[in-house]
Formats: sequence, C-alpha cells, structure tokens
Amino acid sequence: MVLARPHVVRLLTATMVGRLPTVMVPIAVILLITTASGSLATGGLLGAVYSLTAALSQPVKGRLLDRYGPVRVSGPGAVLHAATLLALPYAVGAHRAGTVAAVVFAALTAPPLEAGLRALWPRMLNDPAERRAAVLLDSTCSGLVFITGPLLAGGLAGAHGPDAAIIVAAVLGLAGAAGVLTSVPARSWHPASRPVRGSGRLLTAWLGGLVAVLTGTGLATGAMNVWAVRLADENNDAALTGLVPAVFSLGALAGSVLLARRLHRASARRLLVTGAAGLQAAWFVPLLAAHHHPASGVTVAAMAVPGLFHTVVTTSVVLTVQRLAPAGRRAEAYAWLILAGGTGHALGTALAGTLSTHPLGGPVLPALGAALTLAAAIRTPAHTAPDVRA
Repeated sequence: MVLARPHVVRLLTATMVGRLPTVMVPIAVILLITTASGSLATGGLLGAVYSLTAALSQPVKGRLLDRYGPVRVSGPGAVLHAATLLALPYAVGAHRAGTVAAVVFAALTAPPLEAGLRALWPRMLNDPAERRAAVLLDSTCSGLVFITGPLLAGGLAGAHGPDAAIIVAAVLGLAGAAGVLTSVPARSWHPASRPVRGSGRLLTAWLGGLVAVLTGTGLATGAMNVWAVRLADENNDAALTGLVPAVFSLGALAGSVLLARRLHRASARRLLVTGAAGLQAAWFVPLLAAHHHPASGVTVAAMAVPGLFHTVVTTSVVLTVQRLAPAGRRAEAYAWLILAGGTGHALGTALAGTLSTHPLGGPVLPALGAALTLAAAIRTPAHTAPDVRA
C-alpha cells in the first residue's frame, strides 16, 4: 500500500496544510475588503488578483524547483509569504495601493508546494501503480484542502473577523511548508537531468489542451466562491461562504473514493472526456436547485454533484502529465496546470464579482466554465509523447 511507503503520509499531510492559504486567502481577502469598504465587487477583484498572480508565477516557480529543489525555492518563499499575509490587514486599513501591493507580493511569494509534491512522486515511487495511487491520494487531499479552507476562512471570519482568517492562513502555510522542506525527499532533491533552455516547447498541443481543461474548471470554482459570498449576504448567514465550496469538495472527495475502484481499468483519455461530460451535466443540478429553492439546503446539497466529477477531470489530467512530462521538467509541467486552474479561478472570481447583481453571478457562470472544460477535453489531441528533449 502506497501509504506505507516512507515519507508519503508526512508529505501528503504537510502539503495539504501548507496549501490551505491558497484557498483561505482569496476568501479572506474578499471578506476583508467587503467589511472595510462594503464593496463585494472590489473584494472579488482583489481576491482575483491574488489568485491570478499566484497562478501566473507558477511556471517560473516550477522551473526553479526543477533546477534548485524545494528547499532553496519554497523555504524563503514560505517565510516571505507568511510575513506579507500578517501585514495585509494593516495595509487594508492604511491605503488602497498598499493593499494591492501586499496582495500581489503575497501571491508571488507563495511556495509551490503542490507542484513540488507531484514532481517528488516519481522520485519516491518506482511502481507505476503506486504512482497512480499517489496521484489519487493527492487529489483526495486537494479535496480536503478545499473543504477545510473555506470552512476555516468563513468560520474564523464570522467568529473573529477576516483578520483572524488571514493570520491563521499565514501560520498554517508556514507550518505546512516546514513539514515538507524538512523531509528527507525534499532535502535530497537533485535535478533529474539538465534543464532545457526555452520553456516554449513544453507548452505543446498535449499540455496546452490540458491547460484549457483546467482553466474551465478553475473558472467554475472561482465563480462558485463569489456566489457563496452572495448567498451569505442575501441570507445574513456567514456560514454559507464556506459551506457551499465545502459541500462541493465533499463531492470531490466522494469522487476520489469511487474513482479508486476504476483507476486501473480506464485510460486517462477516457477518464478526461467522461469526467468533463459529467461535470457539464452536473452543474445543471445546482443551477436548477437555485432556481427552484434559492439559498435552501437543497441548493447547498446540490453542490456535491459537480464536485463528484471534478475529481475525475483533475486526476486524469495529472496522470497524463505524469506519463508524458520529461523527467527534468515535471515540476514546470505541473506548474502550468496550477497556472491554468488559478487563472480560471481568478477569472471566475472577477467575473462573478463584477456580475454579482446579475443572474450570471449565480450558478450560471460555473456551468459556463464546465462547458469550456468539456470543449477543451474533446479537442485535446490523443496523448502521444511530446516533442520535448529533457
């Protein structure tokens, strides 16, 4: 069993804790700005700035990981990221330009723990079946991050104010990064091969198609988070801010359990197209529920259905990259996937914030993101070896 392998449990747990700020900070920023200025549109925009900046910086961080390893890249980043988050509430109260600068710098310094972990699996696990199991466990932990993060951010903000959510995010991020970076696999990282000059050749048709797929899923989840804030405001119930994305992630967790039984039977290509088609159909469930039962328990429970298929899509994408990415550029390839999800998430957050009083600001926009996912999955070429020399 892969969990019995040395360091696996530690790395999964520490990475999960260290990734919580990725989910908590955009929500906390939205609530922080909304509390300070009363503008959901401004809060959504700054939340999107954090997500977008963190996403756009991923390929550079991934390339640095491939060359220098996680200790030299993520160590300084984790310290700077935590310090900037702790200063963020003071920046909000001081000046708008300072707030934007703090949000941008926090995103730029966020340690690339997710890409680093995925690049470590082939170094730690020789058995392909164990690597597939590790990817599924990784997806499951991601689901737990997206359950715990919104609940923590929303709960802390509701009980102690958004400042508390920011502070806890900073502490958790630093603790998680420390757990990863002090592990034996992270400390013994050596480049698998000489890095290739010029990253343009890495983003060829096979990876570009997968980037488009995750951009669609990110757009859906980003819009969903703002819709959750809107529901919370309309019903004077701050818990809905974290409850909606948490139920979505519970569905994703259930999807991981179901997928574990079929992972060895289906190809990554079949999983991708089937999962994208299911995701598109699934988003109509909360759409119909919101139309007939707005802000009810039925609407919240319906969010689990698209989450179920979200796991299928993301797992198939990661498995494809694991098989095709050159050994010396795996972290960079995974970073492109994180960029795609983060960019889509930022776009969904910004659009949903701008359209917060429009019907598209509800569950319609996530459904449009799922449509982009399906179109990209269908158009993604057959996964043959990419023309990249590592």
